[in-house]
Amino acid sequence: MPHPNQGMPMDKLTAGLFTSHDLITRFLIRFKNALLVATVLSVIGYFWLQHAQQTAQFQRLLLEPKTDDLILVDLGRFDTQRVYQAQYRITQVVATTDNIITVKQGRYTYGRKRDVKRAIQLDNLMLDNYFDATPLQWPRTELAHYFEQGAIYAIHRPNDIYVMGGIVKPRVIPRLHTPTAKHRLSPDNQRGIAHYQMGELQQAREAFALSAQQDDHWGQYNLATMLLGGEGGEADPKRAIELLRQAATKGNPKAQTLLSELCPGNKACD
Repeated sequence: MPHPNQGMPMDKLTAGLFTSHDLITRFLIRFKNALLVATVLSVIGYFWLQHAQQTAQFQRLLLEPKTDDLILVDLGRFDTQRVYQAQYRITQVVATTDNIITVKQGRYTYGRKRDVKRAIQLDNLMLDNYFDATPLQWPRTELAHYFEQGAIYAIHRPNDIYVMGGIVKPRVIPRLHTPTAKHRLSPDNQRGIAHYQMGELQQAREAFALSAQQDDHWGQYNLATMLLGGEGGEADPKRAIELLRQAATKGNPKAQTLLSELCPGNKACD
C-alpha cells in the first residue's frame, strides 16, 4: 500500500512551476513596454555600431589607397550646384602617388546602391569596355572630404581577386615555360604548349597531363599552372601544389619560386 505522503514532492514541484510561470507572466505584462523599448534600442545600437565600424574602415582605406581598390561614388554629390539625383558609379584605382590617385571610371550609372553591389557580384567589371578609357585623377588630400560629403560612399580592397564575391581583377597566372634546348624535351609538353598558344586549353591540359605522367618536370609545372587558374577544366589547387612539389624536387626553378609565393597561408599547401 503506497505511503500517504508519496505524491507530495511531485505536487510541490507542479505548484512551484505554476507559480514561476505566473510570476514570469506578470513580469512580462508589467514591463512589456520597457522590454520592447530595450529590444528596439539594442537592435538600433547593433546597427549603429556596425555602421561606425564600417565607416572607420573606409576612412582608413582612403588614407592609404592601393592599386585595384574599388571606390564607389555618387556623382550626384560631386555637383552641388544641381538638384541632387543619385548617380552611383564604380571606380577602380589604377595608380597612386604621394599626392594623386588615378582611377578608371565605369561607364554605367546605377540608381541604387544595391545595383552597384549586384554588378560587382556578377563580375561585370571583367567585361570588355566596362571602364571608360579616360582615367580620372583625384588629390589624395580631397578623398576624406569627398567621403564626408557622400561623393565617395564606400571603398573596398580586393581579397585576392574578389570583392563581395565578385571578380574585380584578373588573377596573375605564371606564363607557361617553353624549355630551351639544354632541357630534355617532352613531345607531349611541346604539344601542350602548341595547343595553349592556339587557345585550345582542354587539349593543352590533356597533353600536359600526359607529360606529367611521364615524370617531365616541365609538364608537371605547366599542368599545375593550368590547374591553379582553372584553365581547360575545373581548378584543382591541391593537385597543382602536388605537381609543383614534384617538379621542385627535380630542380625546376619556376616550380620552386611559385611554391614559395603560393604556400604561405594557403590551405592547399597543408
